[in-house]
Amino acid sequence: MSNTPTKREELDKDAQKSGVDAALDAPTPKPDTMAEPAAIGRTPDEVRRGLRGYFVMAAIFTLVMNLLLLVSPLYMLQVYDRVMTSGSNETLIVVTAIAVFMLAIYAAADGGRRRVLANAGHFLGSSLDAMTLRLGLGISNEPPTRILENIGNLSRVQGFLINSTIAPLFDIPFAPLFLIVLFLVHPLLGALSLVGIIILLVLALITDKASRKTVEEASHRERSAQQLLAHTAQQRAAIVGMGMGDRIINRWQKKRHHALGESLRAVNTTAFLSATTRSIRQILQVLILGAGAFLALKQEVSPGAIVAGSIIMGRALAPIDQIVNIWRQVIQTRQSWRELNSYYKKHEGSLASLSPDMVTPMARPSPTIKLEEFAVAAPGASKPILPKLTFELPAGCFVALLGPSGSGKTSFMQSIAGAWTPADGTARLGGRDIHTWQADDRGKYVGYLPQHVELLTGTVFENIARFTDATPEEVFNAAKKVGCHEMINAFPEGYDTKIGEGGVHLSAGQRQAVGLARAVFGSPALMLLDEPTAHLDQAMSGLLLTYFAKIARTPIEQRDASWIVATHDIRIISAADKVMFIQAGKVMVMPREEYLRKVSDLNKNRAEQAGKNKAASADNKKSAQSSAQSSNVSNLLTVPIQRPPETKE
Repeated sequence: MSNTPTKREELDKDAQKSGVDAALDAPTPKPDTMAEPAAIGRTPDEVRRGLRGYFVMAAIFTLVMNLLLLVSPLYMLQVYDRVMTSGSNETLIVVTAIAVFMLAIYAAADGGRRRVLANAGHFLGSSLDAMTLRLGLGISNEPPTRILENIGNLSRVQGFLINSTIAPLFDIPFAPLFLIVLFLVHPLLGALSLVGIIILLVLALITDKASRKTVEEASHRERSAQQLLAHTAQQRAAIVGMGMGDRIINRWQKKRHHALGESLRAVNTTAFLSATTRSIRQILQVLILGAGAFLALKQEVSPGAIVAGSIIMGRALAPIDQIVNIWRQVIQTRQSWRELNSYYKKHEGSLASLSPDMVTPMARPSPTIKLEEFAVAAPGASKPILPKLTFELPAGCFVALLGPSGSGKTSFMQSIAGAWTPADGTARLGGRDIHTWQADDRGKYVGYLPQHVELLTGTVFENIARFTDATPEEVFNAAKKVGCHEMINAFPEGYDTKIGEGGVHLSAGQRQAVGLARAVFGSPALMLLDEPTAHLDQAMSGLLLTYFAKIARTPIEQRDASWIVATHDIRIISAADKVMFIQAGKVMVMPREEYLRKVSDLNKNRAEQAGKNKAASADNKKSAQSSAQSSNVSNLLTVPIQRPPETKE
């Protein structure tokens, strides 16, 4: 067994590096280096431990900076107490040169701290971005908008570090250093500064208490307005086409104005307290100058101490003033980190199964499907949509999934595909539990066409290949299977045609055709197609039905995949081995021949009932109701009995 450390182990060791190593070894972020950490997942607690090295190094730079901030007051003391009294130009030149050199070091230390904090932000983002998105995609019982919220929370915390907004929090511990220096200059100056610091700290605490809830509520309402805006942009065509623009805009404006109102309340509170803090700081500057002049007149301090004391007190009060000014960002960042950490802790059990580097790839499974007490429920719902199902489909079986709109066909397909977590029970593909199977590994063996096909930004080739490094032959074969190869060749740039922003707009039928090719790409073991002919034209539908007919003529033991096709197209049933029918919360699975026999019986019953209705009196409501129910069911189930004709290859 190899002793070579895995990539995850190497990163875990990096997280424990010393401050200097972790902070300075990290390269400046570049666009082409962002993708590498995507396969590695960390938790916020692990990232926090990894950030310690960066924070230690930032603290060292902060110490150097704050010590060098004493250069200016010391320089003023030397100028006033030595140069002015001696009149020596040589002394002035030497003192000035030393001060300039020390301040140059200060500039380097300031730049070093900013770089360390920027690298800390890059480390935070690159460690959590992939897993945060992977959690959002992999946890089915969370609303889709939660993905945007989590990424937004991560971006806010990352920006707090990259932009060095956190810097005043590093400076605040050094305020006592300047206070000690003032006490050394004169106890009165130190006492006056101590009173000023206490006053500003009290104002900072008042700012926190007065604005925290308001800021958090404003953030919540802003997020709600952004979610509505995102939904509005997605439904732009329907909104414009049906003239709902003004009403939707009014709804969005109300949410946005509520959010702005809360933000304004928070800003008014923090702005008043911030202005008060700055005013008190200016008053303290005047008082320290007056106290210094008073002590100088009594000859208890030198004239240089007047200016030096003012500068030193300014440096002691500056971090507190800055923290009050950024307190709104501090609250928002703290809230974002807590929400992100809480989300990870909530789904802690899913982290291992969602990490690709933690999972051993499985061999291609046998295309057998087995449901064990399998109950389908919508994400977040407590009541199942469908009752518990227990049945097994043999390898290579072709199942037509039927039922009226809203019966639960799409919900069943999404659950079998692994996109939704079942309310209870398990669904197995080749003996492996679909919902505990790592998605990236499982996805190689599942072909899924959702009811509403959305293609990702990229080329047609990339979408069909599922963004893998597939060969052109593999992609072409997938397109040829479902009959869309010629359609794609007719695109402006063929398979290299770009989709998405700045690309070509595809019709619903074209998107569905490309989605079908994407589903069959790679020869999956399980094919799940939801209304595959809903948007196809007659020619494309014919090609797809020919493909289904070819599957039907292939002996079931020779097929390499099992098929479940949800459809209202009665022609597809002719290719099915079994029919699964969902209605009114009930599920029936039967051989196609048995299903067709029941359809025939229902048609006969309908005809007999229609004859009775003609002979019955007009007030026979019970008979009319029974006829309507029978007619409704038989209309849903009526299908042609013949299978597709044999055609020579």
